[in-house]
Amino acid sequence: MGLASTADRLALLECAFEAGIRHFDTAPSYGYGEAERVLGDFLGSRRNQVTITTKYGIQAATVVKARWVNLLARRIMRLLPFLRKGLSRQAQALSKRSAFTPNEARCSLDQSLAALKTDYVDLLLLHEPTNADAASEEIHQFLEDEVRRGRIRAFGCGGDFGVIQSVAIAKLPTSRWLQFEDNALRRRIEGIQATGARCITFGSFKEALATLTHWLELVPTRYSEWGRELDCDCRSEITLAALLQASAHARNPDGIVLFSTRRADRIASAVQVATGSQFSQEQLCKFDELTKNVRSPV
Repeated sequence: MGLASTADRLALLECAFEAGIRHFDTAPSYGYGEAERVLGDFLGSRRNQVTITTKYGIQAATVVKARWVNLLARRIMRLLPFLRKGLSRQAQALSKRSAFTPNEARCSLDQSLAALKTDYVDLLLLHEPTNADAASEEIHQFLEDEVRRGRIRAFGCGGDFGVIQSVAIAKLPTSRWLQFEDNALRRRIEGIQATGARCITFGSFKEALATLTHWLELVPTRYSEWGRELDCDCRSEITLAALLQASAHARNPDGIVLFSTRRADRIASAVQVATGSQFSQEQLCKFDELTKNVRSPV
């Protein structure tokens, strides 16, 4: 949603679809409240060829969702890109965190289905719930009812890892699908998988890549040592990012690994990594061994 126009966003989604991507993750608050609408415009006749995750629990503020505010904010970001982070933080601060009640959930799902122009979503997640929200029997009943109605196919939780971990350990009904951050430097998925939950991971390389690059630069000989061990150019940030993504896929072969970008060329690279054709199993095993020595982000 950081692209200049709706046409650009639709073209990027088209590029992803043509590359073979068939799962799209969104939420009412994403893209200043516009992401679901744009995805709905894109899907059209493709709906039965893809799966969609959306969420409930965080709504973009009404003022942020207003089209003129959206257009003005995007124009400012294009002209003054250094303001992007500040505007994004302000939008997040204005976002409304809903009470996790059946009524709130029903209203949110109604709005999401209308924006996405579909009569069902494949996965509905509680968006950054508390432990009490995830354990609510009223919410469990609402979600089960919506599955029976056919408006959702499955449900779960996404958010703070401490909450996600507690939900998984308790094996709550909302633990069937869990979305959380996981990467080679912050390995969390094994414990969640052990509870039987299906996993959706994100953050494969956003912070991990910067941490890994910094760690390698501290001792220049590490680049050549890693290069010999992995038989690839570890001075290349593109190669390191690909290794981090491939590692995420290897840890989560039966789940979903999320990836986001505004660049078509990076979509093609990500798909190549996801197919498993870029690195051998031996390289990935060695990479996992090497990254155990890298200090994880706090």
